[in-house]
Amino acid sequence: MGLQEYFAQLGQGIDLVAECSGLSAPDLEKMGASTHDAAELISLHTIYFGTTPYTGKQRLAVDAARRNGHCLSTLRLIESFTRRVKEQRAAWNLRLELCATPGEQVSAVAKRRVRELRVPHKYRERALLRQHPNGLATLTVTGNALDMADAFRTIDQQRPGASFVARMLGKTGAAPAARTRVTTMAVLQLEDYGKILRRKGDDVLVRTTSGAVVTGAQLVERACANEGLITVISRTLGPVDLYRFERFASLKQRTMLAAEHPTCAWPGCNTPAERGQFHHLTPWKHGGETNVSNLVTLCSYHNGVNEDDPNAPPRRGRLTRKRGTIVWQPPHTSR
Repeated sequence: MGLQEYFAQLGQGIDLVAECSGLSAPDLEKMGASTHDAAELISLHTIYFGTTPYTGKQRLAVDAARRNGHCLSTLRLIESFTRRVKEQRAAWNLRLELCATPGEQVSAVAKRRVRELRVPHKYRERALLRQHPNGLATLTVTGNALDMADAFRTIDQQRPGASFVARMLGKTGAAPAARTRVTTMAVLQLEDYGKILRRKGDDVLVRTTSGAVVTGAQLVERACANEGLITVISRTLGPVDLYRFERFASLKQRTMLAAEHPTCAWPGCNTPAERGQFHHLTPWKHGGETNVSNLVTLCSYHNGVNEDDPNAPPRRGRLTRKRGTIVWQPPHTSR
């Protein structure tokens, strides 16, 4: 085939696509097509000649593409834009318009139409805090436009962080905001004092190195000063229990997990534990219990990507506890 005939064939792209009727990608490869070209031709045939609820628009699009002599590259270009439109009727309307557009104008028309079809982002009031490894953090607040503009004007751009915090804490005459309350927490390594026997109600029984059996609360009371929070952590089991001389069971497990991981436990994530979520290492639906040895604090994102289902295909890996320590288990690793 000479170049003139070759280019003439390419110029009738829709007819080349039509000739794929009854063929598969392997059939086209046997005829000399590359794997990529074969897959692309079959995909185009499915769109322009396959089954669709929009047969009328499909027929008009084929006629328009043939009338305008759209080559294969133009058909590829048209599909690269229609793929960006999620609603199928709108996608077919765009496809039909582009097939009816002269080839040299397709790109410009397509870009304009895609911008018009793009659904505007719906903003809502919210506040986000991102912690950075160098000790800084970024606070993003979305609120009433006038209020945000007024707040922005009060910030000294030479020292934005310090001036914003000073105003929030009332150092410039504004009403003070609540500062983060810091609570002292000590951690006991259980193996230094004895061996856990079993749970007893809301506590644990420990056989001490002297042979006496005491509760976890008694162990803490004997070992530590009567102030702050005390978390008992086993080197093999991880956090065992939390003690305060005034109990507050509703926050007990979360506070214990924060002692083990002050931020999201996923490697490299700095989201504070106070904004995290409880995560079962062995999922509840697979028999995992809601106790601290089977829990870890993750941010909402990493709680979503952590692979809970042991039977699902591996993608991002998962967290697990080994010898009392939370570790990340890579994808494709035996579970």
